[in-house]
Amino acid sequence: MTARTLAPFDADVVRPWTVGEGRRGVLLLHGFAGTPPELRRLGEHLAGNGYRCRGPAIAGHGSTPEALEATTRRDWTRSAQEELDALARECDEVMVAGQSMGGTIALHLAATDLRIAAVATLAAPVWLSGIATRAIPIARRLMRWHHPGDDIDLYDLEAIDELYSHGLRPMRAIHEFTSLLREVRDELSAVRAPVLVLHGGRDRTIAPANAIEIERRLVCSRQVVRRSFPRSGHGMSVDIDRDEINADVLHWFDGHSRATTAPEATPAAR
Repeated sequence: MTARTLAPFDADVVRPWTVGEGRRGVLLLHGFAGTPPELRRLGEHLAGNGYRCRGPAIAGHGSTPEALEATTRRDWTRSAQEELDALARECDEVMVAGQSMGGTIALHLAATDLRIAAVATLAAPVWLSGIATRAIPIARRLMRWHHPGDDIDLYDLEAIDELYSHGLRPMRAIHEFTSLLREVRDELSAVRAPVLVLHGGRDRTIAPANAIEIERRLVCSRQVVRRSFPRSGHGMSVDIDRDEINADVLHWFDGHSRATTAPEATPAAR
């Protein structure tokens, strides 16, 4: 299984990527302890339809658990902002898509950067469920590492081969993650950009109720559409509904792009 590994990553496999040459740019952000390949399929689909797509490694990610341990949520959001700035220098308009923590950071960017024309989140959290999460502030002082286990919620089990994440997670980084969620949850009312909120019904990592909470808090967004994919697990960008998800995100971005005349993007509710 490549989903969660204790072995060092192959640097060539998990390296950042850029595809497409359009003047419309999309920043694609991976999840906590994840790597750029998890959103490569979506990036290639968007690039094939006129977008310049950038899939960076968030600060501390794509290397070693020790490298992740050495970073904070400020490093994560700052690195995402720097990538957005670089993309904006190459494009006439920019949009952001993110999976899991990447979706949370996408919402943070939209709350603080009015250049963003539209956002799409895939399985994004703004809180974590479970009694154990309440003990994180104490646990991080007593133990250095967390082993997440091998629970796989994907419908398409072969899709696991497209996900690369650490099988050893620093407790310090997990605490930073929970702090990030709390901060972004309070920022959602500042988001003006339209937001497409997607979540998988099989997700056992991030409760699907997070999508409802995000929608509820986006009170100033120009448009919010929430869709549920009952068959998809947490890594929904590679799971059974990936083609439909890719089409939804493309339609959403096209509908909110100044460079197209597509009708207002409203993926059908489920």
